[in-house]
Amino acid sequence: MTVIRIKSLKVYAFGFYVHPFDVCQKLGQKYASVPACELNNLSEFYQDLLREDINMTVRLVVSCNGIKFKTVKDVFEKSLRARLLKTNPDTDFHCIQRFGSIFSHDIPLHVGTTINFRRTADGHLITEIGGNHIGAVHSKELCRAFFDMYIGDFPICEKTKEQIGQNVASIIKGC
Repeated sequence: MTVIRIKSLKVYAFGFYVHPFDVCQKLGQKYASVPACELNNLSEFYQDLLREDINMTVRLVVSCNGIKFKTVKDVFEKSLRARLLKTNPDTDFHCIQRFGSIFSHDIPLHVGTTINFRRTADGHLITEIGGNHIGAVHSKELCRAFFDMYIGDFPICEKTKEQIGQNVASIIKGC
């Protein structure tokens, strides 16, 4: 888990999870012969992780009191809009509006609250808070943009992206 700091305040820690079967099925053959130490330096490897229909989850764990769900929305919407524009200038931004509408509930987030963002193989981005389903948006572009924040170009944390790459590489070696 990596802790994200904003102005020296720990806001949340996050974990990144992929479905091993999906990784093996979609990327195993292509990358099985590439040494694990080289995969981290291959931009194409991360792009394939984003492009392929692989089930994956980002789990946030809130690490300070007083954060509102709407605050999380504002941060994500700004980054998602920029990433969608980068990948497809003609994109339909309605997916961001639908994603933002999930955050219309002003749910207080307490220390230890988990927020899961799951991408399904069929292109749904599912949001859960504390194990409760909050909403889902069907958009492969939105899924890709969301997970691009963690494993794409200019990730939230480069060190964590490398650790994710190492972990996925070890999954591929076990395929």
